[in-house]
Amino acid sequence: MPHPRCVIAATFAFVSLLSTPARAQENPWLDRARALSETPLATFQGVDCISIHAPRSIVWRLLVAPEYAAAWFFADLPNVKPRGARYENGPTAEKGDVLSLQAMTSGGPRHVDLAVIVSAPPDMLSFLVRSDEAGILAGGIARLSFTFGLESVPNGVTDLYLVSHYDSNSPFAAILSPEVDRHRHKRRLAILEMFRLIAEEAARLKYPPLHEVPLSVPPPTVYKTLPPRK
Repeated sequence: MPHPRCVIAATFAFVSLLSTPARAQENPWLDRARALSETPLATFQGVDCISIHAPRSIVWRLLVAPEYAAAWFFADLPNVKPRGARYENGPTAEKGDVLSLQAMTSGGPRHVDLAVIVSAPPDMLSFLVRSDEAGILAGGIARLSFTFGLESVPNGVTDLYLVSHYDSNSPFAAILSPEVDRHRHKRRLAILEMFRLIAEEAARLKYPPLHEVPLSVPPPTVYKTLPPRK
């Protein structure tokens, strides 16, 4: 069941979206994303939240690991069977890396590439769809990004937010935006629910098979000037 605080926050953001002309980008994670990324986001399109009965450390480690990424990104998509995922440069998400999601579809094997544009452990992770020729995730829209935000709440619960940004890729698509919005809202909920199931199962294990990752941004390197030798 969603935590009341989680529901209230997501509802407030949704109401703000409806009441703001021209669908202005107003959401609780936008300023943080702007401060951490040089990549501009598209138009804010909605936010959903789910409460996960798992420590924030496990939720973050699962979020940045590739092993189950295809399972939750492709959750409940018809005719799409997840086949795995990997990062091009390392074992877990780092800013600038690319997550490649593999799937089997009715048209054969396909892949989706997501660029990591924000990685701020253990608070926020943001992906931008870089390549999706089959339109598995970004069909009918452009500049789609997924921003995940984590917040700790009492009793070992973690609230996980999923924020969508995207633009219509044609005037015809813009006409259909209410239907697109409903579809994207359903997709966010499916992703969050699948992630919750995986995270809560991992939390029940004594030694969950997850990568060891830092839970805070390392401090910048300090260079000291040595005194000249005598």
